[in-house]
Amino acid sequence: MADKIRMIDVPEVEPEAYNHDRPISGLIHMQLVHLSAAEQTMPPAKRTGVNIAMLHTEREAAEYIQKVTAMLHRLGKSKKKAGNKNRASKKKRPVVGKARPVAKKAAAKSGKGRNAGKSRR
Repeated sequence: MADKIRMIDVPEVEPEAYNHDRPISGLIHMQLVHLSAAEQTMPPAKRTGVNIAMLHTEREAAEYIQKVTAMLHRLGKSKKKAGNKNRASKKKRPVVGKARPVAKKAAAKSGKGRNAGKSRR
C-alpha cells in the first residue's frame, strides 16, 4: 500500500491568468510589509533601499520579493555556517539531574461576568 503513489491531475493555467501589471492585492502587500521589516534587520549597506509604498503592480512586487528573499537566504547561510563552527568547538555538558516538576496552581472560579458577586435590588 505504501509503495503506490496517487497521482493528482493539475489543470493547466490559462495564459491570461498571469497579468504582471495587475495592482497588488492585500495579501501581497502584507508580504511586502513583512519582507521590508526583515530587510530592516540587515546592515544598511546590504539593504535594497526600495520604498514599498511605491510598489503598485505584481511585477514590481515580484522583483522586490525576489531581491530581498535572495539576500535573506545568503544572510541565513552565512549565519548557519558560522553557528556550526561555534557549536563544534563547545563541549557538551553532562546532564546532572532531572528538572523538578512545577506545581500547578488551582484554577480560579469564574463568576458570571463583572458583577457576579452583587445582587440585584
